Amino acid sequence: MISIEEELGKVLSTKELSEILGADEKTIRKYYQRLGGIRIGRHYKFFEKEVINAIQTWNEVFRTNKEEQTEKRKGFSDEERSSRLGSQNEAKARKRVEREDKHGLFS
Repeated sequence: MISIEEELGKVLSTKELSEILGADEKTIRKYYQRLGGIRIGRHYKFFEKEVINAIQTWNEVFRTNKEEQTEKRKGFSDEERSSRLGSQNEAKARKRVEREDKHGLFS
């Protein structure tokens, strides 16, 4: 029969995990589910392998999102964006201002 420790690794307390990760114990408790932990009453327990999996998954998601954002931005250059500014027909813009400027304040 396989033991829990063989399957999931060493059991870590909040204090032990906070020392390993260099984070405050409150932060560890706040994000215990994201770190693969479980809560039993007032106590939080973490298994080594689950923590490693959670961190690796988080890093993959973060890296993928960052790469996607970079790819989306590649298609735009400053020149492309600036050429569109002010492209509205000037006559239409003047008429709109005239309608909005009933008292001639902007003339």
